[in-house]
Order: sequence, then structure tokens, then C-alpha cells
Amino acid sequence: MLEPSDRQRSALNDIQGTFALVQFLVIKDQDAFVHYRSSSERTVQKAGGQRTHCVHIDQYLAGGEMHYQVITVDLFPSNKAAQLAFDGVNTERQSALLDIYVLIVRPVGKLPGIVKALGFLAPLLSRLLGTVSEREITGFAELANPEKGPVPETVAVMKEHDQTTPFYMMNLNKYYPSAQYNNGDDISGEQAYSRYASRIAPYLISVGGYPDILGHTVGVFVGDESSTLNDDWSDFAMVYYPSHQNFMRLMTNSPKQGVLHRDAGLQRAVLMPSTIIP
Repeated sequence: MLEPSDRQRSALNDIQGTFALVQFLVIKDQDAFVHYRSSSERTVQKAGGQRTHCVHIDQYLAGGEMHYQVITVDLFPSNKAAQLAFDGVNTERQSALLDIYVLIVRPVGKLPGIVKALGFLAPLLSRLLGTVSEREITGFAELANPEKGPVPETVAVMKEHDQTTPFYMMNLNKYYPSAQYNNGDDISGEQAYSRYASRIAPYLISVGGYPDILGHTVGVFVGDESSTLNDDWSDFAMVYYPSHQNFMRLMTNSPKQGVLHRDAGLQRAVLMPSTIIP
């Protein structure tokens, strides 16, 4: 599927204010894709938008295998701008792509900028929190859930990649309606995940990471139930890390209590380590 349905076009027209189109792409022809990429970025800019990310998906760390290869994130000031940009490269899209899945995301708050600004604290926090080096996780294989996070097999693949290159971790989260605590704590899944996020933020800063874009998913512009990405997603994020080593330092030193909140709140998650396309 490469084009939105009439219903999806109508739904986009109801979106007001600033939002992003997050596109997951499957390439048909590499040369045509190079042309499509540059043409689509120019069209986005001409419509008054901004392409904030264009990354190659290196692997699927959690959520299962899929056929998508590239992610682009385009920020628009209005639904009209988004429609103009998307329709402006119809011909190029047909030549370059086999499939596309597009989420509508509403960026939230000032948190990404605040976390990024606190990066100067990384050396101090890494010493205080013990994230200076990666450590072994006991019982990882028994506790890991491929529907929510990394498992030993996907971590092993990640360690085969270049360990020193900066990358983005694409996150898609779907929360439980009610958090799944064993103690009966009666809060929403989103609230439980917020507890995790507040606890993990200092650890993220300590390894030089930050959420570059964070937002609520408010709809699907292109795609249907046949897509492996199809779900009722809650949140989207692109989180920057200076390297795979830095990510492993975070993952292997995350506070156990924080992980409990993450598991209680998350019903499903997809994680895609992705490198910037030059």
C-alpha cells in the first residue's frame, strides 16, 4: 500500500496544528529511492515543513521481524502542508517504493529539549549511577519478552554492528488500559510507563542519550491491518545515542524497579536501532 484511503485523507483533514508524519518505507529500486528521498525532502520544505530524520533501520531489536528499511520523520505546520508534500511526489513514490506505513504523531512538550540540554551532566551521572561500563544481566533470558524489549538473540545481533557510530532508537509503545502490577496498583498503563520514564531519564542522560522527538500517535495516514506495524500505538519516539556501546551501558544498568514499571505499563513495543543516512 502506497497511498492513503479516502477515509484516511479525511481523518488527516481533521488534524489541527503542528504534527509529524512518520513514514516506514520498503524500497523497490535503490536508484529511484535516492531520487525520491531528495525530491520528497524538497517538497516537504516547499510546503513549509521540515524533515527532521531520515534513517536506515539496522535491525529489529524488539517487536518481531518486519520488511521496512527506512524511516523518515517530517514535521508540518498544518494538514494542508502535509497533503501537499505527500501528493507532490506520487510519481516518484510509485517508482521507488514497494510499501509504506505512515503514522500521524503529535509532538509533546519541552522534555526532549530539557533532557538534551542536561547532557553536560553525563560524566557526573555516569559515575554516580554506575553506567560507566556495560555489565552482565543475570536472568536476562528468563525475564526478556520479545513483544516488549530486547532478548538475548537480538542483543547479540546488535553487538555485531559498529559499536562506535551514533544512531537513533525508534520506539513505538502501546500501553495497557490498566497497568499490570502484581500488587494491584490501580493506575493506567501510560501512568505506569511514566514512572519508568522518570526513573530512566537520569540514566539516559548519563550515557549521552536524549529523546530527539517524542509524541503521541493520533492516527494512521497510510496502512491497514495487513501491515506488520498495524496496532493501536500510543507513543512514538526517536531517541539519540552516541553509540551502541552507550545504549548497552544504559540497558544493562537500568534500575530494576524502573523496568518493573515499564513491564506493567507496556502491552507491546517495537524498537528499531537506526543509523542516519548520509
